[in-house]
Amino acid sequence: MRNVLLILLAVLTATVSAHTQTQAQKPTLPLPPQTARQALIEMFMGKSPDSFTRHLPTVASQTLIRKGEGPETSMVQKISMIGHQFAAQGHVETFDEGPTLLVSEQEEGKAKVKTEVTVERDNLMGESDEIEVSIHVYRDGQPEFLPVIPRLIFSMTQEKDIWRLIEATLAVHVPLTDPDYLKGVRTKEDESNENMASARLRMIMAAEKGYSGKHPDQGYTCKLADLFRQQASAVPSGEQAEEYNSGLLGQEFAGYHFALAGCEGSPASKFQVTAVPVASEAGMKTFCADESGSLRFTVNGKGAACLSRGQVLNQGATYFPGED
Repeated sequence: MRNVLLILLAVLTATVSAHTQTQAQKPTLPLPPQTARQALIEMFMGKSPDSFTRHLPTVASQTLIRKGEGPETSMVQKISMIGHQFAAQGHVETFDEGPTLLVSEQEEGKAKVKTEVTVERDNLMGESDEIEVSIHVYRDGQPEFLPVIPRLIFSMTQEKDIWRLIEATLAVHVPLTDPDYLKGVRTKEDESNENMASARLRMIMAAEKGYSGKHPDQGYTCKLADLFRQQASAVPSGEQAEEYNSGLLGQEFAGYHFALAGCEGSPASKFQVTAVPVASEAGMKTFCADESGSLRFTVNGKGAACLSRGQVLNQGATYFPGED
């Protein structure tokens, strides 16, 4: 039995030795040359301190980069930090091949935001390559509308066997024949108008409170001129003044018609203010308020319907200019 074990051990040792010699004799294959796309990824996402600068043209490196400069003083250093700042915000994955160049996932409050950089074309012509990418954003799985679809074109060429970026072009894509895009543009404009209308109603509500406090014998007023005469008179005359005063005193603003009513009694203890879309078919919200200080809204409704059964507007869910 002991002899059998010794024989097996000898055979095993010889086999391992032969395998090791075979591996040692096997030549090491050189790494495949880096593609322009891989060089582009390395420029912005590489971890090495010179990942960005090594892919700049020699003349650019010699002219733009000086010892001791940092991101505060060097444009090149600022650009080189973009990818690192992007990666620090969330999970980032890059792809050497295929239609997707980069995917980033991060959280903004309770929303999950995904950014995709898609390769629209990759034209390799000998020692030159032109890579065009577009940027798409998704919020909680749904495409987020962008007023323009940004595209970047990277022109690269080989210099001393290294792909170098010789030109970067920013282009914008505005597909005016795309129904979904046009619908998105209209939706964004409607949302902006709604935000401005609700903000103006809050301004009127605050002005009514201030006016009744200063004029206890009159109470509330149903004249916009009474509420904003002082602000309007303080603006110097000119085209900008007319536009500003129109926003303060006019009955139409941001696609809405504003109306004050219900200022009865002496002093007037009540008032009602409504903001109704001028284009009734637009599908925008109708807003209303009264002396209670509650701002309400209805969808596809009239001012009277808003005042009688409107829903209270959640201020925290709506963006108002100037609240940043």
